[in-house]
Amino acid sequence: MPNLNTSILSALPFVIPPLAEQRAIAHILGSLDDKIDLNRRMNRTLEEIARALFRSWFVDFDPVHAHARGEAMPGLDPALDALFPAAFEDSPLGPIPAGWRVGVVDELGEVVCGKTPPTSDETNYGNDVPFVRIPDMHGRVYATTTEKALSRKGAGSQSNKYLPADSVCVSCIATPGLVVLTSAVSQTNQQINSVIPKETVSPYWCFFVLRAMGSTIEAGGSGGSVFFNLSTGRFRNLRVLIPADSIMRQYHETVSPLFAGILTNERESRTLAALRDTLLPKLMSGELRVAAAAEIAEAAA
Repeated sequence: MPNLNTSILSALPFVIPPLAEQRAIAHILGSLDDKIDLNRRMNRTLEEIARALFRSWFVDFDPVHAHARGEAMPGLDPALDALFPAAFEDSPLGPIPAGWRVGVVDELGEVVCGKTPPTSDETNYGNDVPFVRIPDMHGRVYATTTEKALSRKGAGSQSNKYLPADSVCVSCIATPGLVVLTSAVSQTNQQINSVIPKETVSPYWCFFVLRAMGSTIEAGGSGGSVFFNLSTGRFRNLRVLIPADSIMRQYHETVSPLFAGILTNERESRTLAALRDTLLPKLMSGELRVAAAAEIAEAAA
């Protein structure tokens, strides 16, 4: 239908269930929405805990300041507390904890700039390999869903662009400074630079480091009036404060359960949203009865 106006819309027939059934349908779907919202709030809390610890250790240097005053850091296990130095030293980034050093992003792991397979060949796209783009990165910790996916053929045509799970993706063009973790083997488009962390580098520490650098990445963008563009070369050379390996390892072990919880909740919310969107038309058409749908929703939520 090339034209849709109010007269056409007002003449379209549709089925209206009885009010009691409408309310029952709304309750079923609402229970799924409530669980999705609960997962979202739980994830905000888990992320805030991990971020607060990151800031305390790696930005505000609370344990180092405590040691400099001759005190132990409240709440830290003595063995962990002993890993932090008791003094600062000068660096290009200002005073930093003694023994830590200033490095660049390229030292954190392999940097991969994404690429888009030719869209003229439809067989490059399918459902095999998640294809992360900027719209998939907003307001998320993990890219558990993507609007597009590549076929094995499309992904295989650029095999050097594969990213394992827990790679850190950073948008550097158009909307610079967004950061997400991959939840599975993925690829990205050319607007995103990613870091595949070394074995000695925590992906969760790296996630917050690059998130904290978001304003720097945005300010580092250059280009025309439409797009910002932080080249891969410039991204590689962004300066970063690198702590002692032992402290990074302790941070990773501490926050790993938090990130595992975030990933579980995001995956569950994706499943629940898909179930909700499947149940709605079936309930409205009468194909599925309310009692059966209620059992399905209760089991899922």
